[in-house]
Amino acid sequence: MKLNKILLAGVMSAASALAAHAAELSLASGSVAGSLAAQATVNGETVSFDAVLDDLSGAGFVLGAGASDASRALTPAGSVSQLWSAAASLDTTLDPASAAFSAGSAGALSAHADGQFEGSLEAASLWLEAELAIVSAEEAVGTPVRVDVAGSAESLWASSGPTLELVPTFDLVVRDAGANILGSWQGLDAGGSESFSFSFQSLVGEVLSFSLGHDSQAMGGAAAMAAGAGHTLDNAAWLEGTITVTAVPEPESYALFLAGLTAIGLFGRRRLQR
Repeated sequence: MKLNKILLAGVMSAASALAAHAAELSLASGSVAGSLAAQATVNGETVSFDAVLDDLSGAGFVLGAGASDASRALTPAGSVSQLWSAAASLDTTLDPASAAFSAGSAGALSAHADGQFEGSLEAASLWLEAELAIVSAEEAVGTPVRVDVAGSAESLWASSGPTLELVPTFDLVVRDAGANILGSWQGLDAGGSESFSFSFQSLVGEVLSFSLGHDSQAMGGAAAMAAGAGHTLDNAAWLEGTITVTAVPEPESYALFLAGLTAIGLFGRRRLQR
């Protein structure tokens, strides 16, 4: 019984070594920017809207957010209004071994007039850049670590007009200090959803360059509008995920773990055979 406890303690120690975090992620620098440009034409009159993302970054996180709620009167009667909100962020303050990131935008354009809606175009873009240092928590500089990136993205849209073209895109890239791409993901179909993941090896002391971009273009087609009627075009897309760093166990840790399991199995079998 005493030997069994000793073996079990060895296995638990090896398992702990396999699961231990060897490093943490530290935000070295970061910035975020974004903008919206939209326009609509009704009865030959074109109105335009624009807005920008404000950089609200602080210690340990990058954050940009923007919103717009504007309306323009038409002559002789009617109006066009635009609602827009967008945000992009990366936060290393929630978990030392990981960073949470997100980006997305939502827009709603509507027109009310008697006559002809001749089309609209909304173009929004966000861009987040960050330098993430892999700093030591338990291991020396140069110790191998595994970096995992995973997340999901989704797009929604709706329109009261006869035609609509919506193109939402996301572009996520992680590079090393030499600008070599370590992993990336690009995509998202209009009205669709996707999950993504990739991983790569790095070292304690390395600095990763993380970039996340989002572009959304929505085009509304022509539509006749009777008095009191309107035309609307709504679209939204967002992405969220995490980048996590974990230890790469040394071969001797695996060997100790497997040897301990084998010894416990043999010890248990001998007891049953008695």
